[in-house]
Amino acid sequence: MFPQLAGKKNRTSKEIELTSFKFALSCGKCHPGGGPLETDREGHRYDEYMKKKGYKPGGDNDLDGDYYRAFWSKTGVLEADCLLCHLPGYNFEERVRQIKLFNFRWAATAGAGLAKVTGSVKRGEVPRVVYNLKFFDSQGRVKLPIVREVPRENCLFCHRESDYKKRGASYKMRDDVHTRAGLRCVDCHRAGSQAKDKRISGMEKHEIGKGDDPGGFVRDDLDNTVRECMDCHGRGLQGAPKALHRGLPPRHLEKLACQTCHVPFKDVKAALIQDATHFNPAPGIYPPPKRIWTFYGPDGKPWNYYGELHREGNAFQRVFTYTPAKVWYKGKIWPVNRVHSIWVGIIRPGVPGIDMVFMSDFFKMWKVHLDNPEKFPALSEIKDDNNDGVPEVNRPAEVRALLKEVRSYLKSLGKLSKQEKIVLVKDASYTEDGEHWEKLDHFPWEATPYASVFKYSHDIYPAKAALGAKGCTDCHSFGSSFFNRPVLVDLWDARGRLHFEPNYRLLGYSKLAVDAGAVRQEVLEPVLYYGIIVIFILFGLWVSFSGLRLDFESFSVIFDRPTGRLALLMLILAVFGPAVNVVLGRFIPSDALRYLAFIHKVAGILGILAAFYLSVFKNEKRAAFILGIILMLYQTLTGGALLLSDSGNLRQIAFTLHDLGALAAVVWAGIVLSAKILRRWSRV
Repeated sequence: MFPQLAGKKNRTSKEIELTSFKFALSCGKCHPGGGPLETDREGHRYDEYMKKKGYKPGGDNDLDGDYYRAFWSKTGVLEADCLLCHLPGYNFEERVRQIKLFNFRWAATAGAGLAKVTGSVKRGEVPRVVYNLKFFDSQGRVKLPIVREVPRENCLFCHRESDYKKRGASYKMRDDVHTRAGLRCVDCHRAGSQAKDKRISGMEKHEIGKGDDPGGFVRDDLDNTVRECMDCHGRGLQGAPKALHRGLPPRHLEKLACQTCHVPFKDVKAALIQDATHFNPAPGIYPPPKRIWTFYGPDGKPWNYYGELHREGNAFQRVFTYTPAKVWYKGKIWPVNRVHSIWVGIIRPGVPGIDMVFMSDFFKMWKVHLDNPEKFPALSEIKDDNNDGVPEVNRPAEVRALLKEVRSYLKSLGKLSKQEKIVLVKDASYTEDGEHWEKLDHFPWEATPYASVFKYSHDIYPAKAALGAKGCTDCHSFGSSFFNRPVLVDLWDARGRLHFEPNYRLLGYSKLAVDAGAVRQEVLEPVLYYGIIVIFILFGLWVSFSGLRLDFESFSVIFDRPTGRLALLMLILAVFGPAVNVVLGRFIPSDALRYLAFIHKVAGILGILAAFYLSVFKNEKRAAFILGIILMLYQTLTGGALLLSDSGNLRQIAFTLHDLGALAAVVWAGIVLSAKILRRWSRV
């Protein structure tokens, strides 16, 4: 979705869009210097090599992508600026201003406040430097308040805007429990001697701890070198409270990332769709080439991001509450923003993937058409079919019109060969005519291989506001957004409608399984808990009416029976299950074995109730006895399916059936006890 970096060697200037010099101008704002801002792709320092080669400032210079139309010999280079991070109060805006003036060599000096820099290489002037003497001692040595641990605001100068636009990250105290507690970025993103991971630790290393974003492929070898949640909340580092998660089944901790529960909502808008097919008519967007990008918010409605940014600055962030999408990523469920995209590409013979049409060419085509509608007239076919205020390329006729004019324009420039095909890429498929679509390979968590997936790891909610704080129904209920949140799965159809599906489909769950979980938590278990209380009350009434004497002798008679011994075994497991669970959990990683030891919730107690009842009431009819045995077998079978299956769908269904059987046992016991009480009462 951005200008393409030119190759080192080019046959014609038509192959060149973004040069290394332009990259420094546009991206030097955040890049700290060094690397591609200092040396070319062969390791030569730009300014020195340009002079050595005799290259002319602003010249074609052998159509070299590193030196084409470049001014390195006059501007100097952007060396690595350590103070960009390690100097509190660094003047980033002044550094950016100097870069725009082509004063690369002087940008760091001005940004640090060491001197006032006047003049502009861009205007053909030689910059003049007037040093601020308060930063120098009597011997001319620099005195600056350099710090080892980077101030938070220095990090956010570069990360705030990009993370706001795509992640909806605010990095504000109101939105993050860690920020409110006074933590800094470097408390989690450790580096050098402060880091524990062997990949980045060491005095001479300057790799900063990083996470693992599904859509990022830069330095994947350093994935997950950032400090993890349980480093602090498991060991109490940084004064963090230990995460106990009382009552939460172990499986949840194995299958859910911490952020899935602790980022239940986002309060800042993030871009859900990037559309690069037409000219954006929204107000306030500049420079004009940015009008070829249209963003849509989490609700799928147009969002004038650049207009807001230029009017209000990125310090103002649009408040917009929404639930993140959930995806499986590397064995766990994560909250994410799956960015969708639609754009025009070129398929070149023998070249893997799909190239994007140069954004500069695409903008010029639209600009020519808008200035004179008789130029590229087919573009007038593109309309706003859904009346959201922004046109969209969705009907086959619109697709053909756009591709026709792009093809025509590129041919007029000599940039399209007969073998190359112009296509519209919409998420994970592409088309040449708007009717026949070819699929693109992509990961399950992606909407498209050509846009990013952003995990949510910032703006963390405290435990009291996390999912599950109010109980299981935070997720397992008919009204919960965890499974039922509408997730965008396809861009505009022929009528301009976006296609959404419930999140459970993206996670691979069935509606039956999700509804079964909702029934269990919203209906079965509440009734079950109250039912147990009722049973104990009824049992107490029965004891008081019948004069039943519950002493050790009575219990010894009860447990002489097979069903009584079964009841005793289940009672022991139910009482000591949690302790066994802890012991097994340390040595056996199997979720099923730990679950078996625990006798989930009250299911075991209900089994005891059935066996105990059959043992106590010797004169019960055979039908009741058989029914009790059937219920116990049913509980065993459904519990076994629950314990032995790793299928999320089967587990949810088996779990609900298991509790349904437990409820049946309670109802059955309640009916029989009530009948006995009524009979005894009628005799009194």
